Amino acid sequence: MSFKTSKHDITASIGEFLGTAYFLFMGVGGAVSFANNASPAISVLGVPFCFGFSLFVNVFIWAPVSGGVFNPAITIGLMVTKNIALVRGVMYIVAQLLGALVGSWLIDLVQFNVPGGATVLSDGVTTSQALFLEMFTTSVLTMAVLMLAVEKHGNFMAPFGIGMALFISALCAGPYTGASLNPARTFGPSIVTNQFGRSHWIYYVGPILGSLLASAYWYLLKFLQYEKAVGSAPEKADSDRNVEKADSDV
Repeated sequence: MSFKTSKHDITASIGEFLGTAYFLFMGVGGAVSFANNASPAISVLGVPFCFGFSLFVNVFIWAPVSGGVFNPAITIGLMVTKNIALVRGVMYIVAQLLGALVGSWLIDLVQFNVPGGATVLSDGVTTSQALFLEMFTTSVLTMAVLMLAVEKHGNFMAPFGIGMALFISALCAGPYTGASLNPARTFGPSIVTNQFGRSHWIYYVGPILGSLLASAYWYLLKFLQYEKAVGSAPEKADSDRNVEKADSDV
């Protein structure tokens, strides 16, 4: 690996560190603020809103530096699909976990209430239910990254779509698992608050499985040449119209 490549990898990893720290600081910090100061009815929408829009804003800011991943599970998916090199992917994961610790520590530093923010299972939710919730919702988030950011590189609306994928996923899974979808999002607050709850491992295994599931979808769609699926019908219709027009001219 050349020095030039190493320098770029380090620069991008710094972007991941800072972006993950800010993502958690605003996302978890906003969620904690809602939980401590708003009614439960408002918090049901407010907490997913904080996470979704924190991701949207920070992806928008940091994407030019690192791609704006902020998630070890999605990083693994990008490595599996060969959209990130192995060395850079490992550096990203380390940077993301460290950034999550810093962002969570800053929340603990500035929040005058008990900060909280750790992801724990709700009463009555089984380990298997939580595992599948984390897996399937993370697969949606990973697909948003693959289809909006990777496949349509430079898509201006990609950060918004990725943020909305997290928002809708948090609405779906939040009441049951806290909607982590991100090992770093669980890692930072859990370490800082020393709250782990039961079946803590699902917050690491579930998102990774979800990211791998999305990677399998992506490989299947690429193999089937999905790019031609939508365009084939209109192209055929245009061709038929051109033939009809040529016949009428004759």
